[in-house]
Amino acid sequence: MKPIDDFSFVKNNQVSKDMTNLIRVYLPIVGSDAVVVYQYLTSFYDGGQGRHKFAEILNHTLFDLPRFEAALAVLTGMDLVAFYQDLSNYVIELKEPLTAQDFLANPVYRRLLESHIGDAAVAELETQDLSQLRNLSKKFSQVFSDKGEVDLQPLQTKTNFDLDSFKQRMTLDGLYFGNEKQDVIALNNLSERYQLTWFDVYQLAKETSSNHKILPKRILVKLQQPQESDSQGFSHEEEVILREAKSSTPENFLAKVKMGLGAVTTTAKEKKILADLVEMDFLDEVINIMVVYYFKRNQSATLGRNAMMSLANIVSANKATSAEAALRVLSQHSQAYSKAKNRGAGPAKQTSSSVPDWSNPDYKEETSPEEQVKLDEMKRQMLQQLEKGGD
Repeated sequence: MKPIDDFSFVKNNQVSKDMTNLIRVYLPIVGSDAVVVYQYLTSFYDGGQGRHKFAEILNHTLFDLPRFEAALAVLTGMDLVAFYQDLSNYVIELKEPLTAQDFLANPVYRRLLESHIGDAAVAELETQDLSQLRNLSKKFSQVFSDKGEVDLQPLQTKTNFDLDSFKQRMTLDGLYFGNEKQDVIALNNLSERYQLTWFDVYQLAKETSSNHKILPKRILVKLQQPQESDSQGFSHEEEVILREAKSSTPENFLAKVKMGLGAVTTTAKEKKILADLVEMDFLDEVINIMVVYYFKRNQSATLGRNAMMSLANIVSANKATSAEAALRVLSQHSQAYSKAKNRGAGPAKQTSSSVPDWSNPDYKEETSPEEQVKLDEMKRQMLQQLEKGGD
């Protein structure tokens, strides 16, 4: 390279003349000579329209050629300039300095800067961490209308939980909170998570309430409930059971079933069993399936706690959150254990337990013909009462 040699700029390669980042993070590394040359190139950039002599740069910066060449080499090394040559001309491409944040994110550049000004000084250049702050910035669609006009009217979103309206409906329907502070937070979170209006949440709260008490955990179970395809694949008997299970509270459903079995009164112990299942966050329809399955498999007109809890464990372990899913799970469970007789006898029966034999993994089906006749008759009477809808 000679002072009389020509150079030109790359066309349409204008870069910002803001030297802030150049001074803050590049200067300690590249030195003042490189900064002066870079400032000259950006100040005299002509869009690549003509040719210039290197002597112009030397004359303006008061550098000799070796000093200029050294500064240019540093600029290319830090990717602030790219330098090219063809047969008769040199070409200079200008590049934007990195932002301080991007510069410090480069581990090599950061270590190089730390070696010149120290770790503490480099740390002072870091951008504040905003990850723990709440972002109040508005989205584009919240500022501009479809016509591109500024429209800063507050947008009503589906997640604005209207507690006052919610509580007014509660009063009308006689519902109440178990723990208002916790329940309101839970209901608001459900509204936001599932993009529900306060009325959507209220409808679910009313549907999943028990004895007029709102139970947010049961709302969550309902929201996570998989969509079942009607009653496809179920027998007529099972369709009747499913229909009634979905339309009755556990106490009403139990009363219908017991009426079909010739029992009139629901005992306090039975009501406690049902209440405990509700507290375990089972939906009414699932509890009702457990109830009907209990009576289908036991020669008794009274619910037994151990047996019902055994059913609850089976349903819970299989994550059956709908009546259809619970019916399938319990049917498959019973069928699987009935096949145990093909694998040989299991352990001796526990006659002192109220857990049904069929819920035991080693169960061997040994129902006598007489017992089976009684069970079939009980099932017939129970189904008949359910078909009548409790009338």
